[in-house]
Amino acid sequence: MYLVFDVGATSVKYAWMTGEGSIEEKDSIPTKNRPGDRLEDFVESLGEVYDRYSQKLKPEGIAVGLPGQVDVDNGIVYGGGGLRYMHNVPLRDLLSKRCGDVPVSLENDAKCAALAEVWLGNAKEVQDACVLVFGTGIGGAVIKDRKVHRGKGLRAGEVSFLIDEMKREDIDNLNCIEDLDLYEAIEKIPYYWASHAATGAVCYRLAKKKNLPLEEVTGRKIYQWIKEGDREAEEIMEEMYFSIAKQCCNLYATFDPEVILIGGGISAEPQFVEGIKRYVERLKPISIIYRDIKIDVCKYRNDSNLLGALYNFKQIY
Repeated sequence: MYLVFDVGATSVKYAWMTGEGSIEEKDSIPTKNRPGDRLEDFVESLGEVYDRYSQKLKPEGIAVGLPGQVDVDNGIVYGGGGLRYMHNVPLRDLLSKRCGDVPVSLENDAKCAALAEVWLGNAKEVQDACVLVFGTGIGGAVIKDRKVHRGKGLRAGEVSFLIDEMKREDIDNLNCIEDLDLYEAIEKIPYYWASHAATGAVCYRLAKKKNLPLEEVTGRKIYQWIKEGDREAEEIMEEMYFSIAKQCCNLYATFDPEVILIGGGISAEPQFVEGIKRYVERLKPISIIYRDIKIDVCKYRNDSNLLGALYNFKQIY
């Protein structure tokens, strides 16, 4: 049995899992991400979960999926996404030491979502794939020969930062994403892809248009408005589909994957992937290069990071 963590900016999901990927128990705890929280607090919070399970049966290992660039071989996290204290941190060794030297594996959360598809999902039968996960940002992974391609700086698949729709005059007034919070970045850096194609960005822009609190606008709510004939909601989603379709064509021309899988909570709505496919079909006449492009939905959503984190552990150990 294995203890598996999926670390987010607000909560940490954890599961007690078999080696075949079956979830026996699942729960969550708040992420140590408030002002004043430190790395030590984060490690201790995961350690306390481990203590509860090790009382009945010591886990064979701990698998962790989390934001940031992850050096899988050396167990070091860089960047850490929204966890400001998680940079250049030897998290694998810190967590293993806290938990009685049990083996620990780490992987980026979007890469975990991709590994779940490779192991048990809709990339199970292919060698090469690209996976795009739409949420607060846009997670991405390139799968080559059924393994994650990471690149020399561990940045392969960081598709949130693709430059999109930038004008030449914008280059004289650049802002650094890392110096801004999420919604400042959407306003001040509108030419990076996640600023207008991530679910979080679309919800933010529509909330602003409708003068509504951000927490009232979700992907599910947007599709409800569309069913009711809301033209603003329909238009913003059409722009999102088109933007994603363009980048799918770019990824296909660059990597030639057998399939591009679309994930994230919003992908549970059938219209989402169908909208992307519709624009991909309209782009195909540009060149025979795009003729065989295949778009599909990820099989796993809420539990994908848990499954992928466990599969990463199994690949390492």
